[in-house]
Amino acid sequence: MQSHVISEVDSKPEKVVNREKVCPFLLRIFVVSVRHNPIQEYKNGNAPRNELQIYTWMDCTLRELMMLIRDVNAESRPRGTSFDFSIVSPERFSSRMNIRPIGITINGSRNVDDTKTLADCKFEIGDFIDVAITPPRIPSRDFPRRSIEGPPGRRFDRDRRRF
Repeated sequence: MQSHVISEVDSKPEKVVNREKVCPFLLRIFVVSVRHNPIQEYKNGNAPRNELQIYTWMDCTLRELMMLIRDVNAESRPRGTSFDFSIVSPERFSSRMNIRPIGITINGSRNVDDTKTLADCKFEIGDFIDVAITPPRIPSRDFPRRSIEGPPGRRFDRDRRRF
């Protein structure tokens, strides 16, 4: 007795933008350290002060955005720095703003979210991008590392210890 399973997945072909013929749009990016800007800062047509404006296309990837931010922001250049991207957009029938996470990229390493485009993330022209930049964690040398062997000077063997 044999069983055959055929799986078909319909995938839409990626829409490639001809960057020589299609006009770019203005993308407003708000960059902040460690945490995203509070949503209250986007109320009533206001925006946070930490703004970066770039012209780009809908096929721009999160990795491209990371590299553009890294070029102008010195604190985001060290290897291992993470960029947490979110879209800030208005609600359809109210004056509220929504924030929606779209991906994380890490400077110096490849990630699943690197190839996500603005179109993939359901970005609409007029939305904002909010980016929280987290520096890499540097191990502290102030505290000695604990050994697996137990306290210094004595060998520790978990299988032979007395209870």
